[in-house]
Order: sequence, then C-alpha cells, then structure tokens
Amino acid sequence: MPRQKTIRLTTAQAILRYFAAQHTRRDGRERPLIGGVFGIFGHGNASGFGHALATGAGGLTYHQGKSEQAMVHAAIGYARAHNLASTLAVTASIGPASTNLVTGAGTATLNRVPVLLLPGDVFASRRQGPILQGLEMAGSYDMTVNDTLRPVSRFFDRITRPEQIIHSLPHATAALLDHGQAGAVTVAVCQDVEGEAFDFPLALFETRVHDLERLAPSESVLAAAAERVRTARKPIIIAGGGVRYAEAEASLAALSNACGIPVVESFAGRGAGRAASLNAGGIGFIGSPAANELATEADLVLAVGTRLSDTLTGSHTLFQNPDVSFVALNLAERDLCKMGALALRADARAGLDGLAAALEGHTAPAEWRDRADRAIVRHVARVGEIVGTENRRMTGYEAVAEIKDAARREDRVVFSSSTAIGQAHTIWDSRSDAPVDMEYGFSCMGYEIPAALGAAMAGTVKGRILALIGDGTFLMGNTTEIVTAIQEGLAFTIVVVVNRGWQCIRGHQLGSYGEEFGTQFRRREGNARNLTGETLAIDYVANARSLGADGVDVHSRAELRAALERARRSDRPFLIAAHVEDAPLPIESGAWWEFGIPQADAPEGLRETRAAFEAAAAKHRWFV
Repeated sequence: MPRQKTIRLTTAQAILRYFAAQHTRRDGRERPLIGGVFGIFGHGNASGFGHALATGAGGLTYHQGKSEQAMVHAAIGYARAHNLASTLAVTASIGPASTNLVTGAGTATLNRVPVLLLPGDVFASRRQGPILQGLEMAGSYDMTVNDTLRPVSRFFDRITRPEQIIHSLPHATAALLDHGQAGAVTVAVCQDVEGEAFDFPLALFETRVHDLERLAPSESVLAAAAERVRTARKPIIIAGGGVRYAEAEASLAALSNACGIPVVESFAGRGAGRAASLNAGGIGFIGSPAANELATEADLVLAVGTRLSDTLTGSHTLFQNPDVSFVALNLAERDLCKMGALALRADARAGLDGLAAALEGHTAPAEWRDRADRAIVRHVARVGEIVGTENRRMTGYEAVAEIKDAARREDRVVFSSSTAIGQAHTIWDSRSDAPVDMEYGFSCMGYEIPAALGAAMAGTVKGRILALIGDGTFLMGNTTEIVTAIQEGLAFTIVVVVNRGWQCIRGHQLGSYGEEFGTQFRRREGNARNLTGETLAIDYVANARSLGADGVDVHSRAELRAALERARRSDRPFLIAAHVEDAPLPIESGAWWEFGIPQADAPEGLRETRAAFEAAAAKHRWFV
C-alpha cells in the first residue's frame, strides 16, 4: 500500500489550515465557511494559535478584538449577515479569557447561529502542577474552566493530542453546517498541544465544498399541512429567523399573497415578510396589536423557522381560539414538536414553495382577509398619528421613529435587549422600513455594537449599518469594539438612547410591584437604601471620541434627523447620544408575558397587581 502523504504542522497550524479549506455552497454561491479569525492573545494561545496566524496558516485573516464576549457577538453579526453560510472563528487564552466567551456562546447557541470558538486550555502533560489561571477542583482533576462552555456549545471537544483533530474537526464542521441545530462550536486545545508538531495526512487539508442542500418536505406531511390550511377559516403565518436564513422571503410572500394568509413576524424574523401585503408586523407581548389580534383569533398557525418562545406566545396565553392548531415548518426537530404541531421538517424555502404548489387556487375566506387588512390599516394609522405628533421633549419612541424613517432599504439596523427593541418591534413596518437584526432570543445587552461590526466586516450590507442601544447597555461594555472598527477601517452609526438608566426593567418593576429600585443612574443620598439623588451626567460622545469615533449630542427630533444624515457621510464609527424623556409608547400590544409578581402585601397596590397577574395567567393553555 502506498504511503500516505503527510505534512508536518503544529496542531494550531493544522486546525486553521483545515478550516481555511472548508467552503459552503448554496444556490450556486460559494463562500468560505470561516471568513477570518478574531483573537486576543494570552499565554494560553499566543505561542500556539498566535504563532499559527502569524505564519499564515491557511491564509486566514486575523482581526484584533478588545473583549472576548464582543468577538463572539461580532462573529454572530457576521454570520447573520451571511445568512449562516459563513462565520468567523474566535481564539482566546485560558482562564478568564475562556470564560469570557460563555455569554457570547450562549447568544449564538440559543439563536442557532454558528460560530467557531478556539480557546486555549490547560497543559495536557500536567507536569507543571497547578497552573496560572487554572481551576483546581477537588473532585475532578480533569475539569477546567472551559467546561463552562459545554452547556452553551452545540459541539464541544478538548484536544489533548495533535492527532485527535483528524477525527474531531469533521464533527465540528458538521455542527457548523447543521443550521437546524447550529450554535457555538468549541474546540478547546491544551496550550502545550497547540504548538506540538505532528505529521498530518495532507488530504486533511484539501479544499472541501459543502453544499447547503435544501431539505425537501415529506410529500405526505406536506399534503396534510396543505389540507389544514385549506380547511382553516382564520389562518396566519409566523415568520421566524429561519425564513431569513433560508433566504425564503420571496417564497413566503408568494404563499401569503396568493392565498391571502396574514403574516406576523418574530423578533428574529423581522423583515422576512417585507413583500407580503398582509404583513401585520411583530407578534408578541411587545409587538403590534394587529399581529396579536390576528394570533388571538387564528384557528391555524403556520410557524416557519421560529422557536415559539414565551415572548412570542404570550407565555402560552396568546392563541385563544379553542380550535387552533399548529403546523411547524422547521429544520430543528426540537422546534417541530412544540405546541402540539404537525411537524413539517424541511428547509423554509422548500417547504413554503411546496405549500404554495399544493394550495394553488386556494384563498383564505374573504372576511378573514378583510379583517386582517383592517387591523393592519388601523395599526399603521395609529403609529403614524403617535410618531407624527412631536412632544415638547423628545421621547425614546420618537427617537426610534426617527431612526426608522431615516434608515433606507439598503441599510441594516441592529437591536438587542432594551426599551428601544420593544418600541421598534411595535412600530416597524417591514414592507417599507429598513432590514433589522433583532437579537431577542438571549436578549443580550452588549450585542449591538459588536454585531454591527461583524455585519460591516461581512460586506453584505450595501448601505449604512446602525446599532441602537440604551445608555445602560453602553455602560455595560463592549463599546471598545469601536477601536476594532477604527483599525479595520469600518464605519457604522451608533445611537445611544440616553434615558438615564435601565428603563425597560424600571417599567417591569413598576408593573410588578409598583416601585422602582436600582435602575436609575443617580447618586446616593445619605444612607438611603436606593439611589435617589441627582442624575449622573455622563458624556457618551466624549467617551466615543476617546476611542476614535466621531459623535454628537442631540436633544430634539430635528437634531437627531440632521445627526443621522451627518453620520451617514462619516468614514468611521459615529455615535449619536440622543437625550430623551422616558415615556412609554402609547400603544398596547394586546399580548401578555409572564414575569414574577411577588406574593406579598407591600408596597401598597401589590395585591391588585397580583390579581391582574393571576387573571392574565388564567388564560394559559396547554398545546399538546
């Protein structure tokens, strides 16, 4: 037997060279699976992955992050901009550097977005005894801090010998390519093994093109799903993130428009129904009342590419039609079994196209189509009335409305956990407004700026990228990725809604037990338990300028409009600090969401709040 050709590389060089050789292809378009490597170097990865990148292993471009968590969020933003067909790798040192990856990994895995994590690990030889930044566990000597990544990783392996990667890396690749079960893929490499050389089979590094095939639906299940739609009197379609990732927006619109089925959108699915004429907007407890009215009455729910989380389902109180049934169109088995749904496992585009063909000539009842149209028209008019009336001092929802109006169809607006994301979910009209990236699965504060950076790195957005954050999020960190953007020569706009605290949670507190506690940026007065003194004066623009960005403070809608236009012309990150009056958006969503209400008598009024909670919770239903 002829001898296999080999090449001598360090383990880190081999890992990078292997991933550089992996490509994806969907609908004829080929892309690198890994588009580059983010890294912050410490003693656990500098002489391994650092050396490998410095010597050009695989030709992967290195990007210098400033925070491990932010690097993962940037990789998510990059992957989402590529509809999951390409992502980034992230390398970090051992100890606190590795544990800093955990939050970002959770964001990726919960949102089903592939990212590759390459943290350093302890010495495989153990000859050093207890090591710097190494965790000592009395009951398990082989446990390291990297084990914290296991529950938030789609795939996890620890490499303790160079040759282990020959079997491990194909499994890691398979996890990155499985979009139904995607998430963080962690290959932790012991720091002595990173630099250990081995004669690897040369064939391991041959270019491989992985076709992202569109899984076709079962004909029998497709027929059953079509029959349910055909017999429904009040059908709706929930468009989730899976519609966007499958690039199935046109197929969704074709089915909706041909059959007269209203579309509502999840947070991740915002924009998926942009060409659907009966698009009722965002569904859920901070969504559009039009979407929630239709969901409450629906007798058939076609859930496409959505996880059906509690913020969407109103903690299982939203769908109140006693005859309602569900059809789940999804790649993920765990999503197919929710809500007692008929499970239609398929690629979103293939499934929607199949349903459109099976339902040719069918339309939903005219009274239901008219009902949906009236609800949509009423909601759009109400939004126009509210945002068209300027308050004496600019409110947060007015700032969101100005961004909505200023953003163009070729732009991209990034949101995550904040008051603003709820306001945007309510007022955004996908049929005319800019595409958005709404991360409300892990609802991770600090996602926005790194995700905007990642989207800019992807190069798929033709217009301007905007990240909308609250001042609370700004102070929680990851703003240092502004420096990375400066290094990379990338430009995007950051709007900080300055409402002087975590006002979203303040609203929850007021709704829960009637008082605010610990959510305002105020000084302490004497020995007061809470912070009740004067509001802190924080200069966010000066902070951004110190990192290399441009910026401006605005206090009115006219100033914000002018600043957004100025930012569009900037060749670097541009931060707008929009000083607003905290005021709730005067639109009730019509949906509920369960969060804790204390079973206590104080403060005054809590009994009434608890009674309202119990009345809403009584609408809960089991869907089996």
